[in-house]
Amino acid sequence: MRRLRAWLLRLAGLFGKERSDQELAQEIESHLQMNIEDNVRRGMSVEEARRQALLKFGGVELTKENYREQRGIPSVEALWRDVRFGARVLMKSPALVAIVAVTLGLGIGANTAIFGLVDGALLRPLPVRNPREIVVLAPEQKGMTLQTYFMSYPDYLDYRKDANAFSDLFATYSIFNFVSLSADGEADHILTSYVTGNYFPALGIQPAAGRLFLAGEGETAGEETIVVLGHGYWEKRFRGDAGVVGKHVLVDGKSATIVGVAPRGFGGVYSGAYMDAFLPISAAPGFERGSEGFAGNRWARFLRVLGRLKPGFSVKQAQSAVSVVASRLAEQYAAADKDITVQVVPETRARPDPMVSNVVPVIVTSFFALAALVLLLACMNVANVLIVRATARQREMGIRAALGAGRGRLMLQVLTETILLALLGAVAGLVLREWAFRVINSTVRAMSNSGPLPETTFSWSIHVYTAGVALFTGVVVGLWPALRCTGADVNTVLRESGRSETGGRGHHRIRNVLVVGQFAGSLVLLIVAGLFVRTLAQLERSNLGFDPNNVLNVTMDPHGIGYDEARTKQFFRDLELRVGALPGVQSVAQTLSVPMGVPMDGRFVYVEGKPLAPGEQAPLVTCNRVGPSYFGTMHVPLLRGRGFSEADDEKTPAVAVVNENMAERLWPNQDAIGKRFSVSGAAGPWVEVVGVAANGKYFVLALAKPTPYFYLPLAQNFAAQRTLQIRSAVAPEMLVVAVKNEIQSLAPGLPVFDVRTMKETLGGTSGFFVFRLAASLAGAMGVLGMVLAVVGVYGVVSYSAAQRIHEIGIRMAMGAEREDILKLILRDGMVLVVVGVMVGLGAAWALSRAMQQMFIGVSPTDPVTYASVTLLLVGVALWACYVPARRAMRVDPMVALRYE
Repeated sequence: MRRLRAWLLRLAGLFGKERSDQELAQEIESHLQMNIEDNVRRGMSVEEARRQALLKFGGVELTKENYREQRGIPSVEALWRDVRFGARVLMKSPALVAIVAVTLGLGIGANTAIFGLVDGALLRPLPVRNPREIVVLAPEQKGMTLQTYFMSYPDYLDYRKDANAFSDLFATYSIFNFVSLSADGEADHILTSYVTGNYFPALGIQPAAGRLFLAGEGETAGEETIVVLGHGYWEKRFRGDAGVVGKHVLVDGKSATIVGVAPRGFGGVYSGAYMDAFLPISAAPGFERGSEGFAGNRWARFLRVLGRLKPGFSVKQAQSAVSVVASRLAEQYAAADKDITVQVVPETRARPDPMVSNVVPVIVTSFFALAALVLLLACMNVANVLIVRATARQREMGIRAALGAGRGRLMLQVLTETILLALLGAVAGLVLREWAFRVINSTVRAMSNSGPLPETTFSWSIHVYTAGVALFTGVVVGLWPALRCTGADVNTVLRESGRSETGGRGHHRIRNVLVVGQFAGSLVLLIVAGLFVRTLAQLERSNLGFDPNNVLNVTMDPHGIGYDEARTKQFFRDLELRVGALPGVQSVAQTLSVPMGVPMDGRFVYVEGKPLAPGEQAPLVTCNRVGPSYFGTMHVPLLRGRGFSEADDEKTPAVAVVNENMAERLWPNQDAIGKRFSVSGAAGPWVEVVGVAANGKYFVLALAKPTPYFYLPLAQNFAAQRTLQIRSAVAPEMLVVAVKNEIQSLAPGLPVFDVRTMKETLGGTSGFFVFRLAASLAGAMGVLGMVLAVVGVYGVVSYSAAQRIHEIGIRMAMGAEREDILKLILRDGMVLVVVGVMVGLGAAWALSRAMQQMFIGVSPTDPVTYASVTLLLVGVALWACYVPARRAMRVDPMVALRYE
């Protein structure tokens, strides 16, 4: 009864209300008396029994405070002592600390790197005043989602005037806009954002130098062009000189004045892009054309509209106000706005845009899963090491338990040590993450066709996330070792007198489970890596619609140095002739944009004889403007009709070449040659189709389905910025110096924005880069996982063979052949391998099915990949099992029989 009463009192104190000192004293007395009686029953005298009982409770006066500390309810001071003690213990094993920190650092660093990219692009609020008040107005049409939340400029003005739930509505034009900025005789090709005058006031940000745009400024055609520089570009180009404010520059050959610099860390409102400069909306292409441009056309939807909610207004209230305006516009302008509704979306939820909203979550989730798997493999590896260490510490824990420490108290000490190791791993992970991010960032900047990436700034969210992952990892990794080293019977451990006990069925089982997990995880990583490699190979062998071999791309814009249209045309004619005469050059073509580059042009297409239904939107089709020799230079197959000729100029009827997909969509079951369409409006003027080209890849290599596309002649559709595409019989890199010399001889001081081969362009972020990076990362992690798994299998089989030496000797003495011993040991290892294969194949099937959108031209259950990876891993694991098995079969039976 006394024992039952003591346990009840203890449970009441741990899980019930706070007990009084008298109640606690009664519990202490009961525990003490119970231990004295147990000692007397073991044959001790009363005095010895009392002395041993006091020793078990710590050998000190049993007060409320130290009793709670001993029985598992430590004070803050005690926890701090645990931290200091754990640090001292770890300092005695620097090799162990280094191995564990690096191993966990790889896992934590992978997770932190992925989270950092996602946080910066999707989760982190804009660096503006009260960012939670910023919302996006997202137009939607019945049956379809409009392009990237875009709205027409006239509709934007109506919403800004009538939607009273917002303190202000502001807008940006398009997404990526490149201009030439020339200052002090040097020109740069920079990424800009055209914004309304109230853009900066509505966001509530302050300039780093000068001033920002004012409300209403830059919204009237013909106004003087002013420029606000991005902070990063200001520091890079003008070295942070505040005297740049007021400086006159040329923007696309037109005079402009720098009025200010945006604050550090603010790069615009688009994810994944950091603007070099901001220009007023009146400077955007087409604004000055009034009703013929986007400024007066409700069909021309090029603006992304954002707003700041009024204080006290919710998104729901703003939605009601916006819906009222949308209904009025649908009635008043039925031809353009019928069936169009506008959703009010918090700014962070509006990232990414609808055109990629189905792809990005899959990519993010998939890479998080891969990173989590890497962390899991690291944890398994560390857990195996710590379990062995925990076994060696059982005597230490037994002594501490004999001195009165409860099991919970001992487990807390072990977990404190593993959490310290995890925190060291987190520090290593942050360092590795920063290094990896810099490497990837510099690589992407060098290969990217979409402008600079966002600036990286300090983020508490990343560090909080890292700390959370570290704490979780420390608990997960340390839990089993803590149970292991504190779970043994105290008397058994102390009677061992220091002998290390490293066996035990439970210990062996948990090591087997960890090895199976490592094997399965490495199989998953290798299969995913194999699928990425197969995807990359399929893409490299796929029909691109052009021949990228031996082509050099050189981009320039004579407007940047003040050339007018006539002089620009003459410059490119002369340059094409000069470059075409260089040794090794086979042909030269001019184009506005190159495949897998930034799409520079897109038009609404109106088909002759097919009027749009009320409320129906004309399809927006990407196009390119090219010279007469483009199709021959790029080896673009013409299926029907002809390409362009020198006769297709501004004096002849407008013509176009469409791709096969556009011909099938607009003129199904008809010959597209001779058909006409307009890019200006339903009433024309008309463009005649003179040729049909084969489908190709134009802006994103990962798009599996063909997309509509058409070509217009440069002679009929002027563009100042052009890319010279040069096909050569020699390595294209050998022509760079000669081509640059020809450019400088014709136009001294003309900057060349981009010089790269077509192969390098295909290796950019719109091409093979993502797939190569993914395959490399997954492959590296798969190889690491395979090494860990093979080491685990080897260790378990070796350990098992060593534990069974005596048994092997008996079997051999009773007539077992050496081949029988070999099979016996191999069977132990191969059982783990088979179980790991079964688990790994199931997990790989589930993960690859979830990632199927990322595998182009390859099935997520591709049998070649699954079979080859499985055979590779099983073969390596079989070798890892064979080595200790072969060693075991060579054991001398006489030695084995004497083995302890």
